Amino acid sequence: MGKRKTELTLRFPKNFQRVTFNIKSENKLSPLAKLILQGMQFKHFYYARDDIFYLLNSNPIEQEFLLQALYSMSISLQNNLSVDFFDIWISEVYINKVPLKNKFIIKPYQKLESKEYITITLAYVIKKVSTKKKFVY
Repeated sequence: MGKRKTELTLRFPKNFQRVTFNIKSENKLSPLAKLILQGMQFKHFYYARDDIFYLLNSNPIEQEFLLQALYSMSISLQNNLSVDFFDIWISEVYINKVPLKNKFIIKPYQKLESKEYITITLAYVIKKVSTKKKFVY
């Protein structure tokens, strides 16, 4: 008998709702963190969490920042909408650089720093909760 290769995949939900979160990064994101974030699109919450946890092990500060952001988003969904962690996917991820403007600096050789904002859209499914009927004796 030949071995059949089975792959564990969680399909992106067809009937889903979406919510968008914006995160301000105080520090500049590393190229590895940007690559991990871009690769999170259409992944299940736990797979995205594992990517950050294991692949950013060399940068614990950045790892902790991104994990806290991801956990905060998922806990918000759970607390506000009763969404199960197993019903959350990463739908979209954008990283935007916003330059800090200073009207007093007018010389072109003076370099201005920029802030990075991470926009993450989560897709989720709210499962209907079955209610048990109470029997009165």
